[in-house]
Amino acid sequence: MPPRLFPLLVLALALAGCERPAAAVASPPPDAAAGSASQTAPAAKASPAGTYAMQGDRRAALTLAPAGAGWRVSLKGGSSAADGAGAAADCEIEAEGPLNNQTIEARVVPFEGTDLSVSAQDLAARPAGVKVDLRPQGAIVSTDFQGCGVGADLSGRYVRAGAAQKGVAALRPGASIADLRAAYPDARLQIVEGYPWARFAVRQDGRATAILTFDGENEELADGRNSIQAIGAVVGWDALKPSLRVTKVEAAKS
Repeated sequence: MPPRLFPLLVLALALAGCERPAAAVASPPPDAAAGSASQTAPAAKASPAGTYAMQGDRRAALTLAPAGAGWRVSLKGGSSAADGAGAAADCEIEAEGPLNNQTIEARVVPFEGTDLSVSAQDLAARPAGVKVDLRPQGAIVSTDFQGCGVGADLSGRYVRAGAAQKGVAALRPGASIADLRAAYPDARLQIVEGYPWARFAVRQDGRATAILTFDGENEELADGRNSIQAIGAVVGWDALKPSLRVTKVEAAKS
């Protein structure tokens, strides 16, 4: 090769190298990338905001709503139709407080309600609070508020309004064990005294929500024991004969 052509050959090779496409960088398919993102993204927590209804014989409503950096807790009701002529008037409570670790610790605030009004002076003399423990199926409410009438009680277990309708429908004469199990799957039954038949207190989170009498005439237990002889025992729905029907529903006293 003539010497004068050598520099031209080197230049041509260099230009050819620059025009060669760079190796493609491997990337995951769009679907795979989306799947990976969905697996690593934290699940969003459901907001507790909404209306809840008390379980059991007492009628009460709990409403939770955001209020600034905290939550507004509204309670109304607390009376029981089973008390008859001695039923107390409905009560009301308004409180506000922060949500920490699935618990709202609220202080009662002044308010003017339809059944009750509380002033700042009232609360200065007798401050009160409301505690709301949030659960997957609802909330447990406890309060030391003393402004309600005798017999009205707003402490208890609440479930979201839609689920509450199912529970109320089950607490009625004629309900089957299957109905009760579907409405209160986590409930335990404590056998309590009754005449002439034993009764069964429906307990949830350590609190009785209703007392039931069945048509078994003291032969409600599937293992053959006489219910009167098992007073005080705590059993589940599986311990009862599946053919039983509710004959009477009473308000729980504790």
